[in-house]
Amino acid sequence: MTSVSPIPSWNPTPSRVQGAAASRADAPAVPASTPSTIVAFGAEGGEQPAISYLLPSPKVWESPSHDAVSELMTKNFAPYYSYGGRFGGLGAAMLDQLKGGVRNISQALLQPPPRTQPGPYAEAAGIAPASLHGNGEDKVSLSITTKSGVEVKLSLDSQDDGLAVRMTTSGELSDAEVKALGDLSEAFQEAIDGMAQGTPKVRLAGLMQFDQEVLTSVNLHAEVLVRGEQKSTQTLDFQADSTQRKVSFAGVAGSLDVKVDASQLHALGSKERQAKALGNYTKQIDQAASRGHGDAGLMAMFKDTLTALHSNAPVPPANAGLPEDSKWRLAAEDRAMLTGLSDFSASVSQTVKFSNPMRASERDGFHYELSQKTSVSGTSQDDRSLRQQQQSKLSASFHQSLVPGLPLRLTDKVESQNYTYHQIEDTASSDAQMAYKDGKLVKASLQQEASQSTHIMKYVLAKVESDVTTPTSHSLMRDLVADLGPYKTGELGMTPEKKAEQRQQLLQTLSEDVLLQSYPGQTISLWQADVLPEEGEAAAA
Repeated sequence: MTSVSPIPSWNPTPSRVQGAAASRADAPAVPASTPSTIVAFGAEGGEQPAISYLLPSPKVWESPSHDAVSELMTKNFAPYYSYGGRFGGLGAAMLDQLKGGVRNISQALLQPPPRTQPGPYAEAAGIAPASLHGNGEDKVSLSITTKSGVEVKLSLDSQDDGLAVRMTTSGELSDAEVKALGDLSEAFQEAIDGMAQGTPKVRLAGLMQFDQEVLTSVNLHAEVLVRGEQKSTQTLDFQADSTQRKVSFAGVAGSLDVKVDASQLHALGSKERQAKALGNYTKQIDQAASRGHGDAGLMAMFKDTLTALHSNAPVPPANAGLPEDSKWRLAAEDRAMLTGLSDFSASVSQTVKFSNPMRASERDGFHYELSQKTSVSGTSQDDRSLRQQQQSKLSASFHQSLVPGLPLRLTDKVESQNYTYHQIEDTASSDAQMAYKDGKLVKASLQQEASQSTHIMKYVLAKVESDVTTPTSHSLMRDLVADLGPYKTGELGMTPEKKAEQRQQLLQTLSEDVLLQSYPGQTISLWQADVLPEEGEAAAA
């Protein structure tokens, strides 16, 4: 008979020497005792069984320091914490140490494998927990540079048998810098917790609120091991400074990449103007996701990222135009032709799946691109031109059951081959242009185009029953010189106040008209693209 009985722990927490600073990485390692187990082997009624002791090895620490960060590491390393939960609170705790005057931290703990015979403490202490730094299966690093040139680096590493944290500061920090860094503690933790979830989330809005008067750049890198039958790694990279902001993510569901040009302050509009333009872009994303059956979690991350990178954008004064080294400033008419947002490029791609074993050429995928580009040129205030282009592109394909609500299970058997296969190709663009010659407006145009193509093949018992492609298109070309010029029909006899009110309404309407419209005049509801052609007619896109 085999029996297993635990021996109560006489010291459930790691023993440490109190009073040493967290940065003393050269201090001797101090192990901690943990419960052991007696394993008895023998037949029932036989001779006294031989007893073998399976002793969990004591935890080995890089430093004996007794501080808040080390205590939190002890708590997070408990068996009932998930791997993602081991970083819980640690990022915020490290940045909070700056407020107390701590500038450097280096701490790590290692849990050696259990042994059948008790080993000397020296043997356990010979294991180097410091080797965990930078080598974890799960890792997060944050680098922040102040305007004075001081760089603060933080890193967290975790693996099955260990946990490590480190913070280094390259120079002296002012009170303002300490406050600005400490104010990011919760935001840093939010970013960590988002990536540590089973379904990751990009939570960068808090980090984007960094004090731009004190800090010049914020960089974050995260790698999380997805544990399961097939291991994979999800990665996140974030960078924000005075010239650009960018995020890239790659994971199980897919990948995304967003870049924002933060250098063109002259093109920025009011907070309200930016919010309206950003709301329109997220609307285009929602419509594309519905059309192409985009993964809900991945598309939410995409929208959150685009929104976060456009937040905390500096707003120029109402009378500001181009930067100081430019030769002109933008007029109210110019700004009405712009979205008010910084230029950007964004793309998202789902991991391609081949869900039909009978037709390997059919795949389930989703790829969407969205961008804005602004250019201003000329030789003087009176001879200048500006152009802003917005574009979107969707390529998607997916399978769907013939019976609404019934899950589709495609196999290599003919009986399962009852479905529709959809292929979506959509594009949209908006092109606004203005030009001045000798101080007079000589060009003001808005050109918008949108096209959609829906290809649906219907299979019944593996045979093609219908094959329909539905193309649709929409185009608009407007000459706005007459509308934006100084003299317009119908203004004769108007008071100056009435003229100013009418012009303000015109500019307000124009600022809404220039926004990208991927599906003008259409209401895109969930799964609308799945409606099948009836009686030989194509379904509405």
